[in-house]
Amino acid sequence: MKRIASSFAILPATARGAIWMCLACASFATMALAVRLLATDIPPLEIGFFRAFFAFLLMVPYAIRTGPSIWKSTNHKAFIARGITGAGFVMFFFPGVALMEIADTQALTFTTPLFGMFLAMLFLGERFRSNRVLALAAGFAGALIIIRPGFQTISFGAILVLCSSLSASGSGALMKYATRSDPPDKVVFFHAIYMAPLILIGALFDWQWPNLWELCMLMIIAALATLNQRFLGRAFAATDATAVFPFIFMRLPFGAALGFAVFQEVPDLWVWLGGAVIFGAALYLARSDTGGGKPAL
Repeated sequence: MKRIASSFAILPATARGAIWMCLACASFATMALAVRLLATDIPPLEIGFFRAFFAFLLMVPYAIRTGPSIWKSTNHKAFIARGITGAGFVMFFFPGVALMEIADTQALTFTTPLFGMFLAMLFLGERFRSNRVLALAAGFAGALIIIRPGFQTISFGAILVLCSSLSASGSGALMKYATRSDPPDKVVFFHAIYMAPLILIGALFDWQWPNLWELCMLMIIAALATLNQRFLGRAFAATDATAVFPFIFMRLPFGAALGFAVFQEVPDLWVWLGGAVIFGAALYLARSDTGGGKPAL
């Protein structure tokens, strides 16, 4: 293990970032697969609640170490807003995953940074630059290629996943705002506190107590979600965001491989084409925008 770690450490920064990003993509796609498998027995909103609840449990040791000062912050309004957007992501994404093929889901999640750019222009007063408008239009066209309205019935799952991307972009913007004055771990702690009860309200309308195997699956989903966030953080810490961002497209082949292996799903040409258009728009935005921030994922 030490030999592997030392060999990894001497790799170029871009190579290390690419590996971390690929691991993030694999964990995200695997989480989507686990949700899809479990959703046949456990309602998706209940899965989302346990994912948030276990995330809260993981943060309890941090809260104990920090002590009473953890409650001191000027960002509680932002924490509440982020809890709402985070709950929105879970309440849209998990049911959407249960209704869609894995590869289709991964392709539509590429719209998240584009939604983030749109919200920043709409609510944060950022300028309507031509490159941003072009990227937004191209990303929207890519989403239309995947869902193909007029050529087939628009999947309710596709609508849910797009709504989850919008929620995720809002959550990402709020996290950037809150971490200006609070440490990231505190932001994550309050995110779990406010998010879990909101999801629970919806989950109680269709609740089914999990058995031991299902409880293990729920913990695996929470672990995969946590790993995804940690891998993303390491990828962006290793090198520039624009250097590692292209590798997020690996979500699509990972999702396609898992979907084929488990459900014998074969994504059609339109999914690959639409995913490439959305990804290209997001990559163009990341490389052309000089804001210096990391893409919202």
